[in-house]
Amino acid sequence: FRRVLFRSDAGAALFEDYRRLASVALERPTRIKGDGNRFPSEAVDECLAQAGLRPADIDVIALPRVDYPSHYYKLRALFPYPKRKKNGNTDLIRVMSGNFIGDPESAFDARRYLADHGFNPKKVFFYNHHLAHALTALFHTRWDDALLYTSDGGGDRVYYSLRRLRDGRLTDVFGGERDSVSFRRPQHGGDSLGNLYYFVTEATGFKPLRHEGKVLGLAAFGEPVHADAMKANYRLMPNGEIRALKGMKDIARQIHALAKATKKEDMAASAQKTLEDLTIASLARALDANPAKNLGVAGGVFANVKLTQRIAEKFPFEEIFVYPAMSDQGEATGGALQFLYERDGPEAWLKQRAPLGNVYFGRDYMDRADATILQGAKPVEAPEGLAEAAAKLIAEGKVIGAYLGRGEYGPRALGARSIMAAPVDRAINDWLNKRLDRTDFMPFAPVVREERCADVFDLPKSLYYSGRYMTVTCNVREAWRAKIPAVVHVDGTARPQLARRQDNPTY
Repeated sequence: FRRVLFRSDAGAALFEDYRRLASVALERPTRIKGDGNRFPSEAVDECLAQAGLRPADIDVIALPRVDYPSHYYKLRALFPYPKRKKNGNTDLIRVMSGNFIGDPESAFDARRYLADHGFNPKKVFFYNHHLAHALTALFHTRWDDALLYTSDGGGDRVYYSLRRLRDGRLTDVFGGERDSVSFRRPQHGGDSLGNLYYFVTEATGFKPLRHEGKVLGLAAFGEPVHADAMKANYRLMPNGEIRALKGMKDIARQIHALAKATKKEDMAASAQKTLEDLTIASLARALDANPAKNLGVAGGVFANVKLTQRIAEKFPFEEIFVYPAMSDQGEATGGALQFLYERDGPEAWLKQRAPLGNVYFGRDYMDRADATILQGAKPVEAPEGLAEAAAKLIAEGKVIGAYLGRGEYGPRALGARSIMAAPVDRAINDWLNKRLDRTDFMPFAPVVREERCADVFDLPKSLYYSGRYMTVTCNVREAWRAKIPAVVHVDGTARPQLARRQDNPTY
């Protein structure tokens, strides 16, 4: 098949065999943070426009097994276990597991659904949520010995998965397809530490599924006074899987009750310590039974940059790679990669792997950007050169907006759509946060040339690859903390981006 298009609740990606043509989160074209839970038409249109293709050019579409409008389901899906939601949708994976259905297309009329969105592909492929997450991390490595660990708020009735790569074979330890379709449901929502963080985000007055980063930022200001009480809700299985001792609603009630008499920063610190301690304990137990040299992680939980730092401090992995679009934005790529994995087999698929360079997979509007930006503004000539002029302005205390080529893929600004300022004055944080309507305690991130990283930051070599995409924190060296106060967190850490000339020369 010539091209693969994938849709998810959060975005789309377009591949020509193993070559990525575009990846776009739905929130980018719609300008609605975290947009999803529907066919991502705008993201699909963006991908097609970048490649100069029409819907008729698409050979394969990969779909998730999520909830779809109920009128697309076939008679086989209705007996004995229909599950229509309040919004009128029905969850495909729950229909499959409850009605003992192996083939999604025997329950769901995918072709009619896609036709209503303008597509008639030669093949429809349904992917496994957590395998798709895992494959995104694995595909951009050269590893032959690794663990792939995923953790999120749930997908395909699974909240964690662990897979082992060894001798060219990828095997499930837990959270595989067998768990997704099992009638007994080995995992449930209470198990998820992603859901725990959701409840704490909600209980502290922030918006769940959007402001978990604010909870992480706030945690550095608090004490983990309730961490033991939170951890008491969980137990570890012999294989490292995390299971809850209570139901999800009971855990939510406990969190909200604790929050009523607790400072927000202490609730945040308690959730963060619970997340770190249980994830590290899970990995330790998994490693005992499945020793490995490297670790690949994905899933929304690994947007938590402090967690990855703690993992690197605890375990002597040669390399830890956090897929840059670790949330369900990354499922777009994962769905396409899983189709290719099943089409070609593990041996051929593994040979196609390549390290990830830059992640500028969005649309390039440079032909229109200058005219748009200069509306009502006076252009400034830069005879010394663009980079030199920008550096001079930053050194003078000015703030620079960088708009360079294709947009970033994933949740981080990485030099294509970045706001830059000198980090020498802590007061600039207050001014910029107010200007950008950000919470006042939210930190800013430093960018450093990769070859200078060790001078400024205590970042383990195992995290240099992940550091290129700003997916991990590390300690700032003592001699530099007073020099760059605007990017140093209250606990002495920072979340650096390691810049390489080959990824973005102007930046």
